[in-house]
Amino acid sequence: MAILSQNDTISSKEGTVVVNINGKNYPFIEATEVSAQVDFNKEDVPRLGTRFKGKKVTSAEGTGTINGYLVSSIWVDKVLETYKKTGALPPMSLTTTVEDKTSSVGKQVIVLTGFMIDTVPLFALASDDGVMMGETDFTFDDYQLTNKFSGPKRA
Repeated sequence: MAILSQNDTISSKEGTVVVNINGKNYPFIEATEVSAQVDFNKEDVPRLGTRFKGKKVTSAEGTGTINGYLVSSIWVDKVLETYKKTGALPPMSLTTTVEDKTSSVGKQVIVLTGFMIDTVPLFALASDDGVMMGETDFTFDDYQLTNKFSGPKRA
């Protein structure tokens, strides 16, 4: 029986994020947490001859969340100002690279296209100890898996 090697698990710190806004790449070094997922939208399919209701996938939706330190004006300057002046968001994508050199599973690179943030954080002041943080949800309408994990050894 094959057992997963503990070294093949991926440290959640072993990744990079690059945001492309209007054709220019910005390494998102201030990120503290980024996650994305694709959810299937399903419709009920009642059928004769069974007591179970079936499901049919009718579409998919890409969503995610970015958290980070507020140490840059990129979102305000490159996204919000563009929208304010033109009425349109600039084209954006987000690329994540996950590679833990202690794991044998290799590297995964995913590019989210049609990327749009839901909120542009301006500032977050507080009277107690802490640092300025921002959080926003986002959507995307497609992705490309440009490099995939080789997977753990199974033998």
